[in-house]
Amino acid sequence: MSRAIVLAAPAKINLTLEVTGRRADGYHDLASVFATIGLCDRVRVAKARSLDVRLSPPLALAPGDDLASRAVRALAAASGRDPAARVRIRKRIPIASGLGGGSSDAGAILRAIRVLWRLDAIDLEKIAATIGSDVPFFARGAPFALVRGRGEKVEALDAPRDQLWVVLVRVAARVATADVFAAHQGRPSDGSRSAAVANAFQRGVATPAFIRAHLVNELLDTTERMVPAITLARACARERGIELAMSGSGPSLFTLADDRRDALRKARILRRAGLRARAVVLGVIS
Repeated sequence: MSRAIVLAAPAKINLTLEVTGRRADGYHDLASVFATIGLCDRVRVAKARSLDVRLSPPLALAPGDDLASRAVRALAAASGRDPAARVRIRKRIPIASGLGGGSSDAGAILRAIRVLWRLDAIDLEKIAATIGSDVPFFARGAPFALVRGRGEKVEALDAPRDQLWVVLVRVAARVATADVFAAHQGRPSDGSRSAAVANAFQRGVATPAFIRAHLVNELLDTTERMVPAITLARACARERGIELAMSGSGPSLFTLADDRRDALRKARILRRAGLRARAVVLGVIS
């Protein structure tokens, strides 16, 4: 039996997301502060004689079209090896939710295979950028980071002294990231709010109050027009004094709490209002 590597592949939220421009290749440049959260898929990777990837529950994709399979093939091509690995993924992160589940799985697979194949010198983030925009962040394995460009520029940030907590609210809808960006018509941002939050992390002053004052997601208006359930959930929470932000291109929402006790309190309030809410910690190390 060959040695297997088992990793937790955490979801992420975007504390900030600013669209700074449109690229010649049709993609958008972003400035965003990412944070991993305490909601994880389980990824198990072992050596094999062929490529064998299975997800539970399975995704409605053509065989080999999932990000996990693409990650194995990309690393194999970059290292001149056959794309042979046995991958098993237990999914807990919702699909198409703005939480980066597939990208996190891909990043975990890249890091695991680098160890199994002894590819210490290989540039994982460069390979990750060819797989998906969020994959370089997860390939880095940093709990917090300032992410720029299409996602290929990842600057790890220092974790705050005190743990940060959010209440994650799941919306019963799916939205494709490509569709949201295609519909986005906002003017380019200068990325200043993302820079301010990143700077606060580096200076050790990224308190909940500071981050709340700088929360931004410039895709929110676009996604709300596409997914009315987001508007309804945010209005429901606002009636109870809780403001919900959106992660990525949605539809998952969150509110930043003062501490764990505050997160549990707000989660109870939102659940009583009929929302699917749970308290989760930020900055999970995979």
